[in-house]
Amino acid sequence: MKTPKKVVVEWIDHILTRNKWDGTRLAREAKLAPSTILRLLNDPKHSFVPTLKTLQKIAEASGVPIPRKVTEALGAPKMEASPNVEDDLTEGRRPRARAFTVELRHVSSLPASLQAPSTSRQSYVPAPPQLEDDETAFAFYMPDESFEPLLKSGTLIFATKRRDPVRNDLVMVTDKGDRTKVRLLCGIDEGGFRLLKKIGSEEEERVSFDDVKDIAIVAGLMKAI
Repeated sequence: MKTPKKVVVEWIDHILTRNKWDGTRLAREAKLAPSTILRLLNDPKHSFVPTLKTLQKIAEASGVPIPRKVTEALGAPKMEASPNVEDDLTEGRRPRARAFTVELRHVSSLPASLQAPSTSRQSYVPAPPQLEDDETAFAFYMPDESFEPLLKSGTLIFATKRRDPVRNDLVMVTDKGDRTKVRLLCGIDEGGFRLLKKIGSEEEERVSFDDVKDIAIVAGLMKAI
């Protein structure tokens, strides 16, 4: 299980990569002492973990919202607004909206042995408002062209595991070989799932329960990159 410090460091690493900054630049933009960022990133034996107030400064300076996993790791699972909301109300300003983010997972249509090595650094992307209270939600990129033109390869897809899939759901299925595909669920019986192989075709494929490593329901789409 990841420590709170490791979860925070992964988020900060993501910020540095996205913004092409180093730790000193991040500290300067967030108006923090450079040592606050540098000892966090460079001294794995140090127990220092920033407070939520410090992380909020980092989020505002970088433009990258604090992910739910970070707030939960620091013991604040129900934080629904920035720590500055109370100050905003006191000064008569409208509270600033907090963008909600979900984990961006690496998936592939290739067998595990042929997949490019995934980065250990965790990434996050802004999510649709309807997923804000969904702790099971995550995002991934469409891994193949099987559903074109409806879903192009590279389309950013949001998925949820809040409920079990039912007939006519669009689902993400990952098998025991770590190959992922997106299919229309035609039905479920005692043998497993019946999936539509391709848009415009009536051909189905059957996948047994024992062959499925993970399944989730598609809950939203963004245009292809």
